[in-house]
Amino acid sequence: MSQQEQIVELNTITRCKLAPSKIHGIGVFAIRDIYKGQKCYLSPPTSPKFYHIPYGSINKLFPEVKELILERWPSIVNGSYILCPNDMVFLITYLNHNDEPNYDKFTDTAIKDIKKGEEVTQDYRVMMNYKEIYPWLK
Repeated sequence: MSQQEQIVELNTITRCKLAPSKIHGIGVFAIRDIYKGQKCYLSPPTSPKFYHIPYGSINKLFPEVKELILERWPSIVNGSYILCPNDMVFLITYLNHNDEPNYDKFTDTAIKDIKKGEEVTQDYRVMMNYKEIYPWLK
């Protein structure tokens, strides 16, 4: 894959990050607007994919993607390969519950528009036997 294709892919699939949540502990937050029906890329691929973006080209990444990469892969300055920021953690495991969620875990898509900075949430009640794990949900 060419450098330009890698940059486009990273800019496309990096849409969320972890941050402190007002709902509970840590949550998943949109780093840019995600529109209803768009894929959120919260489940990492079965095998990690490494990218090689020379440090001199890092400004071609969206600023929010660049920030995440520099936080997690500072060795990019020395020419190291990097993982997509989303592939470094199972973002989906940090989703908090909301009775009116904006994310569908089965399709990995937004079920309503999610604004930049908004927490991405799911409905825990779609899980079979959810009452065993989440007795507080009605």
